[in-house]
This record gives sequence, C-alpha cells and structure tokens, in this order.
Amino acid sequence: MRFYQFLLDTYGYDEPIFTDQVKEDLPMNPNTLRQQFKRLADKGLVEKVQNGLYFIPKKRPLFGTPVLSVERMIERKFIKPKDKVEGYIVGTNFANRLGLTSQTAAIATIATNQTSSVQREVTFYTNKVIVKKPRVRITNENYKLLQVLDLLNDYERYSEKSLSEGISQLVAYLDGVSFEEETLKTYMDAYPVKTKLKVYESGLFDAITRRQGAVQ
Repeated sequence: MRFYQFLLDTYGYDEPIFTDQVKEDLPMNPNTLRQQFKRLADKGLVEKVQNGLYFIPKKRPLFGTPVLSVERMIERKFIKPKDKVEGYIVGTNFANRLGLTSQTAAIATIATNQTSSVQREVTFYTNKVIVKKPRVRITNENYKLLQVLDLLNDYERYSEKSLSEGISQLVAYLDGVSFEEETLKTYMDAYPVKTKLKVYESGLFDAITRRQGAVQ
C-alpha cells in the first residue's frame, strides 16, 4: 500500500496520474510499475482511463465508472505537468478567452514542450486535442509572451476585432510581463516578419520594454 499512499500524497483524488511522470519520481522498473498500477486497479483503488493514465477516484458512482475531467488531463499532461509551465492554449480558444472572438474551437490546440511533433492529435476518452511543438521552448517567464506572439501570427484568422481594437486586451493579458529589448527581439526572431511588424506597429514592443525599464 506504500505505492498507493505515494500516489495519493503526490497527486490526490480525481487528478490525472500519468505513468511516465511517475517514472520520473520513482526509480522503478517499468514492468514493476505496470504491475503496481494493475494491482491497484484490480482492487478498485485507482481507475484506468487509458494506457499510461490513471486516477484515484474520491467517490464511485452508483452506476457506471468514475470519469476524470478532460480539462485536468490536458492541463496535467501538456500545460503544467508539475510546477513548471510547459504549454498554453493557442488559436480560437485563446482569442475567445481574451474577448477577441465569440467563437470557440471544438478541438483545442495546445503549444507544448511535451511533444516533438510539428502537430499531432491526442485523444482522452472521446475528446480530441491537437498538440504542437512551440517555436521557442516555453518557460514560466515567457509563456504569456509566446502565447500572444502565436496569436499575432494568425491574428486576422482568430480575432473578430481589428488589432487596433484588440490591442488593449493583449496589453492587459501581458500585465506584469517585461523583457529587455534584446531578449524580446530574440523571441520575435522565431516568428515571421509579418508578426514582428504587428508587435512594433501595435505599440506592444514599447509597452513590454517600458515595463522592463520601470522594473529597473
């Protein structure tokens, strides 16, 4: 039961448990790890979602099997596996969160360090999500900036507002984000010229670097 207690202490109830993440914390043979999960599943202590993914249900329904939140699976696998930000939502759903469009995408798209593919499709239960490799490695410090740069790269495709109308939402989202000019330019170099121009012409470049000056 020590293994079960470790999972409960580390992940808690109704939280995704990915076996590849458990391997990082426990020096255990892969076959032994699989057997440990199988024993717990056979006892009803953990619920298997699919290969490599389990959770500890807090309550079991009277009928059927417990179901894990798809949003939490996406979050734990691709966006924030542990204490570090490894990904972010892009495209229509991000524009919707900023109030730039009333549209939403049925299939979310995530830029994440957790894939080396240009783009691939992942399924949790019957829910699909598209994950893709970011242009620049994502960190706690740069994820908001990269998220906005990705949006600017295809701004007209995702936003119902012109850039001049929507710039206030972008600036507000980046509140507290600041970089030195050279660092900001390095990130921008990973994007096409059209995206760089939007950063300059919208005033976003000045807004971000002015904040850096204020911090200093």
